[in-house]
Amino acid sequence: KRKFYNIRRGKKRCKSSGYEFKNRLGKLGLSRKKWRELIFWFLLEQPIRGIEKQTHINHYSTEKAVKILRMITTKDVPGIFSGTVEVDKTYLGGQKKNKRKSQLKKEPESRRGWGTAKQPVFGILTRKGKVFAKLVDDTEARDLLPIITKKVRTESNVYSDTWRAYTGLAAKGYVHRTVEHGEKEYVQKDNRKNHINGLEGFWGYLKRKLAAKGGIRRKYISLFLGEYVWRYNYRSLTIEKQRERLLKKVTDFSG
Repeated sequence: KRKFYNIRRGKKRCKSSGYEFKNRLGKLGLSRKKWRELIFWFLLEQPIRGIEKQTHINHYSTEKAVKILRMITTKDVPGIFSGTVEVDKTYLGGQKKNKRKSQLKKEPESRRGWGTAKQPVFGILTRKGKVFAKLVDDTEARDLLPIITKKVRTESNVYSDTWRAYTGLAAKGYVHRTVEHGEKEYVQKDNRKNHINGLEGFWGYLKRKLAAKGGIRRKYISLFLGEYVWRYNYRSLTIEKQRERLLKKVTDFSG
């Protein structure tokens, strides 16, 4: 096993060969120490300029590193869900008043905000606390059922509202229960387990976080969605444990 010694300016030297090098991660050439600093401020939700100021990393590298972290969080998702799960859809963004959706789609994307028409998002949450969310083209059965069958083990208890896309769940081997949101029924009085309050809570969390950003370009929505799904899933971990998890992912990402 090779041995290395710390020498000047953050370099290391191999004892056997005498080769000197810097311990860097990723294509940005940032040292492990700098990644640790950057991840810490990222986890505290500092803006790019704030991270740049705290770490003394140039703006280009900071921006690219944060993008890498968001890509990593987007891929660091739960595996197969089982037991009792909730499924639901929501929409991100806003529409201009007095215009049909077909008209809005023809308008150019604003430089601020996430576009003109609302973006549908589909989510799955296990009652144990983990969530999965994905941008979808539409909210029909052809869009949602393949995601459910891929992410949720058959024979699981699936709770949803009465949206028509979910009517085929029982035929696919799930125990399907519904809640009438149209009648303001968020929890069935005769069965307190019949609800999708977990996902409703996550949607509220997600929309508050996105609104605080002051507008996001449509092409970046998936990255921010992945970031906040990750933050929600690992919210019970300390900042230090979250940082170690991301640092390991950065190492794996860098090859």
